[in-house]
Amino acid sequence: MAWRESKLMQVVWTILRVYVGWQWLSSGLGKTFGPGSAVWVGPKAGTAITGFLKGALAKTTGAHPDVQWWYGGFLSNIALPNATLFSYIVSWGEVLVGVGLIAGFLTTIALFGGILMNFNYLFAGTVSINAFLLLLEALLLWAGAAAYYWGVDRAFLPRWKKWRLAKG
Repeated sequence: MAWRESKLMQVVWTILRVYVGWQWLSSGLGKTFGPGSAVWVGPKAGTAITGFLKGALAKTTGAHPDVQWWYGGFLSNIALPNATLFSYIVSWGEVLVGVGLIAGFLTTIALFGGILMNFNYLFAGTVSINAFLLLLEALLLWAGAAAYYWGVDRAFLPRWKKWRLAKG
């Protein structure tokens, strides 16, 4: 057994997993149910993310832009025209990643979802806590099954694998 799979490290990974999950869940709940949720998922959905995207596009100019041209192209041609859809995806994506990590349910999928969102925030020129969360998510992926030993996946995944094998 590698040191990263020891009982002590299982506890450490669980604490880190729940911490990262709480960061995602609290952010997502603020967007979906908080006082300003109308601009994320309510009647004015897309308003907040449009401002964010326009701010990111403003960072694509200059000798050393914070946002690279190729990502600016994605923002202006795909994300901005579909701001309402992306607003719902971001809001509920943060909630689902948070719940998955806190519960230790579909942990690997939740980690990849968090990594995808963090990379997008970083590509958009936002730093905040995203780089730190990205590092923790990478460590949790590296930890493997030890990261969800104290979680729903410990019971769920063996049953799911058995069911998939029986199904053929």
